Amino acid sequence: MSDSDRADEEFSPCANCGTLIDLADFHSTVIVERSVTADETERVTLHFCSDDCLEEWTGPLPE
Repeated sequence: MSDSDRADEEFSPCANCGTLIDLADFHSTVIVERSVTADETERVTLHFCSDDCLEEWTGPLPE
């Protein structure tokens, strides 16, 4: 596994401001379900760098 592959698994951008979040550190998350097709839904975890970013977030959902 390359360093860039590990980085993708260890960090995620804040859904509101884009700041990179170390997924091993405590942070706010929200799990949303969205329709993929008429019969299929997908669960997406959104990560937030702070409670303030979570409160400010208004969307959109990531694709």
